[in-house]
Amino acid sequence: MLQSWKKRSGRSYQALGRRLELSHSTVHRFCTGKQLPQDAALVERLATALGADRQEVEILRGVWRLAREAPRLKPEAAPDELPRDDLPRDIADFTGRAEELGALLKAGGTPSGVWTVDGMAGVGKTTLVLHAAHQLKEGYPDGRIFLDLLGHTAGVAPMAASDALKALLSAAGVPEDGIPAEAGRRASLWRSALARRRMLIVLDNAVDAEQVMPLLPGATPSLMMITSRARLVDLDGTGTITLGELSAEDALAMFMKIADAGPPADLGDAEETVRLCGYLPLAIRIVTARLRHRLTWTPGHLNEKLRQEHRRLAELQAGSRSVIAAFATSYGKLGGPARRMFRLLGQIPGVDVDLAGAAALTGQPVEAAEPLLEQLIQAHLLQRPSADRYRFHDLVRDYARAVLAEQEPQEQRQAALGRIVEHYLRVADHAAALIEPSRRPNPVSGPVAAPALHLADRQEAICWIERELPNLIAAIESAASAGLLVHTWQLARSLWHFFLLRGDPRDWIHTHRLALSAVQQLGDREGEAETLKNLGVAYWLSDDREGAIALHHQALVLDCWNGDPVGQAKTLTHLGYIHHRAGEYAVAADHFLLAVMLYREVDDPVGGNRGLSGLGDSLRRLGRAERAMPYLLEALSLSRSAADPWGEIQARTGVALAHLEAGEAGLACRHLVRALELSRLLGDRLSESTVRTALGATWLEVGDAGMARRHFTRALTLSRQSGDRWGQTEASAGLKAARTRQQ
Repeated sequence: MLQSWKKRSGRSYQALGRRLELSHSTVHRFCTGKQLPQDAALVERLATALGADRQEVEILRGVWRLAREAPRLKPEAAPDELPRDDLPRDIADFTGRAEELGALLKAGGTPSGVWTVDGMAGVGKTTLVLHAAHQLKEGYPDGRIFLDLLGHTAGVAPMAASDALKALLSAAGVPEDGIPAEAGRRASLWRSALARRRMLIVLDNAVDAEQVMPLLPGATPSLMMITSRARLVDLDGTGTITLGELSAEDALAMFMKIADAGPPADLGDAEETVRLCGYLPLAIRIVTARLRHRLTWTPGHLNEKLRQEHRRLAELQAGSRSVIAAFATSYGKLGGPARRMFRLLGQIPGVDVDLAGAAALTGQPVEAAEPLLEQLIQAHLLQRPSADRYRFHDLVRDYARAVLAEQEPQEQRQAALGRIVEHYLRVADHAAALIEPSRRPNPVSGPVAAPALHLADRQEAICWIERELPNLIAAIESAASAGLLVHTWQLARSLWHFFLLRGDPRDWIHTHRLALSAVQQLGDREGEAETLKNLGVAYWLSDDREGAIALHHQALVLDCWNGDPVGQAKTLTHLGYIHHRAGEYAVAADHFLLAVMLYREVDDPVGGNRGLSGLGDSLRRLGRAERAMPYLLEALSLSRSAADPWGEIQARTGVALAHLEAGEAGLACRHLVRALELSRLLGDRLSESTVRTALGATWLEVGDAGMARRHFTRALTLSRQSGDRWGQTEASAGLKAARTRQQ
């Protein structure tokens, strides 16, 4: 410091010596740090001679006191000369965190550094840092300082940066009368105090970057580690570790180590305990403490309580430790709009939500919702698993729902649920129209807002539904529970074509049973007829033929009651396919013929070509190839002119099989290859399975059992994915025939 001031002053050592009445060699030793001035008055005279202002003089006096009182190494240090070490004790049962611990230990081998460790409440930030500090402490002989900044301590205001600096300077050995009153001068003195010392400093529980910024060291061989529930994104040049919950394996290991009683009678109970704790270290410590103090309890007994979502958080408290209290402190730090966003996110159906869904939930535009979500992420009250997805940790979700029930009026909760279900319905209806352009839209009673999310094409629509499917199913369940009956059945209906293409029949049946109950409560006969036939197709593909027929007969009665010829034609077409697959080709042909007549009456070429495909294939199966081919070719022509790729797949498959029966395998293969291209383009697993089974039969006919086997194998995989039992049977039979041919 003196050397730099000397250069700034431009004065020589001789000139300074004359001014101070000292030899120029003495002044040289002072300025180069080889000798310490004898008293404070000489320090002040020297600083004044070098042109220092009043603040610089005060800083120099503080540094001089620090240097004068710094402990000197002796062969045997007296107890009062030992370096300060106020680190809290290490945790003997520390578990996991190998990667994060390795990063901190590696930082201890560098000349200097500042590391921040952030994460949600209870995730083990302080435990990790203290464990690392105890392993590193021998490398920092000038002292180890621990300071709680009180950033998230219930009922206590965060420590002001000026007060923190005073505590740090005192810990570094600066006497109280040498600590400046002004915060900026304290920060300067703190940096000077660390300049040549090798100290380890742990700043725990920081509230934000503004609190920490003045406490950062300058150039120093010391290491500083900071913990915070907030992401300290404003701190430049620092290493950052963000802690998430433990892995399932580490959580179980931690539970076993703390319980210290060996494996429980049922390891599965222990695994469920840590899962119900959300793999959160604080929660695991609480439940193990409760088990230790209730010797008659077992993990299985405790799990019965933890499984009850409304009681789970109440069970996660022991003594002064409480998961609720930890979350409440973080929640209390938020502003009003962010707190409302947090509460309402507890209302989301499903496991996560995108930006558009979160905005809909709160009734805000996307531009207003996004900064609030970002605040929750910075506070570690919300997670962002991908660029535009938001989700809660399981226990934080429980807390959000508890706060929602306590602080948000029932009508506001109902309105929020209605908004997000309406959002899902609008986007799902938009997606359904892209997947099947010929579908009849959902009936509406008033003006309909445009969907908040625009989907560009059919493929994007399928991808959106695949991504959101768990949330859409949960939305249907929530709507049904809340009495949002129109939303319940219409949202399920919007998913029908997706289920037909690539969905799980179990989800299909579950959602459509809820839809059927809702539409019956509404007394909507047209909606009931639509839901019955859509549910019937799911029964059919699940190999419940009798149930499928019964539902379609109920739908047909309602279609006639409603005077709905299009609905009648659709129901008859479905019945035609059901009887066709059962081998009842004459009955199937009668249903298809009636459907074609009705479609022609209402001038519906798309429905007509699908009925014609079924009619032609049924006649082919009856051995009437000369009558079948004209219907199949007409269906192919209509589907192409109507730009109906699904209908074209059915028609080409039927034409191909007719050619195959006529011994024209080459023609059959050309139609099937095109049908395969279309089914893959549509992402239609059901149709692709049917086409590949037909291709397998074609290759088997021409004697290439290897190629046939590849198609049958793929058909079997696809039919299993779509839950098509009949398709599985057909593909399995073909595969068996191909294997036999290869032997």
